[in-house]
Amino acid sequence: MSTKSKKESKKESKKESKKKVLKYGIGIDMGKQKFHGCIKREDEDGHQKVVATKQFENIPSGHKSFYEWVNKHRKDKNVVYQILIEVTGVYHENLLYFLYDKGLEVCVEMPKRVKRFLESTGQKSKTDKLDSKGIAQMACERKLKRWQPLSKHIRELRALLRHRKSLIKSKVQFQNQLHAINYSSLEGKAIKRSLKSSIKRLAEQIKKLEKQILQMAQKDKELYEQIEMIVDSISGLGLISVLTIVAETNGFSEFKSVKQLESYAGFDVIENSSGDHKGKTKISKRGNVHLRTATYMPTLTIIGQKAGLFYSFYLRIVKRSGGIKKKAMVAVQRKLLVIVYTLWKKKEKFDPNYEWKKQNQNEENKEKLEAQLVTQ
Repeated sequence: MSTKSKKESKKESKKESKKKVLKYGIGIDMGKQKFHGCIKREDEDGHQKVVATKQFENIPSGHKSFYEWVNKHRKDKNVVYQILIEVTGVYHENLLYFLYDKGLEVCVEMPKRVKRFLESTGQKSKTDKLDSKGIAQMACERKLKRWQPLSKHIRELRALLRHRKSLIKSKVQFQNQLHAINYSSLEGKAIKRSLKSSIKRLAEQIKKLEKQILQMAQKDKELYEQIEMIVDSISGLGLISVLTIVAETNGFSEFKSVKQLESYAGFDVIENSSGDHKGKTKISKRGNVHLRTATYMPTLTIIGQKAGLFYSFYLRIVKRSGGIKKKAMVAVQRKLLVIVYTLWKKKEKFDPNYEWKKQNQNEENKEKLEAQLVTQ
């Protein structure tokens, strides 16, 4: 019986190998330190089969190993294939550029769209291995848009802005240490001198870097003028903040809707409710942290001004959320990002009276309609 079953399995494997492969779908579930890859193939009869699965380190040597692994399992190089990566903050970026430079067709997808697809397939459990299989299935079944890298100008600008952010973070850490020592029982004169020197040096570097960022931004006249127009029309919003938003989104070129942008920034809302249980709703934070940081300081400035459309919106959210100011702050951050996106797409200035004009226009249209109905 066992001999017969072995023979049958051999025959089946031979039949499988003879089937014409229509396409390959390669799914990648990204993590901070590791990522899981899965290769699926779709045969001429529509049947999908897992060719291989493997985990890799999210470092240059791991990226190289993944590239070699993909080439090893793609038997027919002429067969259509898609590599699909789920966007997770910034952890996917190095692998993405590496694969693009190698000439591979890479696609990226927002976490929410991947989640919906996995739910539609009936997947209930969640592990890196299972997710990579689901993403590979999505790569097989969907025709996805091929990812294109940022322009060299935007890429350099983004690198400078991220470096500035890291310098500010270091400066704040040193300032906090100095503050703690000033209020401690220890004198620590040598430590104080060292911290003050470091803070001064970092402040100079940040100032120099900001000048460099400004000069680079001005090289693209059209881009800079559009950024200036938005900054000048929204009180409290700074040039560096808008530059960061534009650089991190590549001028919103990959976004077709507000929901996509919110998901990419990690501002999409997660509900925690089941049956009679109603938990707290919160933002996913599973997205580009640089976008959330870029809207944080302008939000503090806007709330501090205690005037204008955004502040009125903030007060409404505070009241609605039972006095939770943090929730209202996040809502303002999200609104600010969405407005920058809208203004960028329309190439318009911000109009603080837009909502009032819209409401007034709706009332006028209603009156005209009522007048038409009376005369008929």
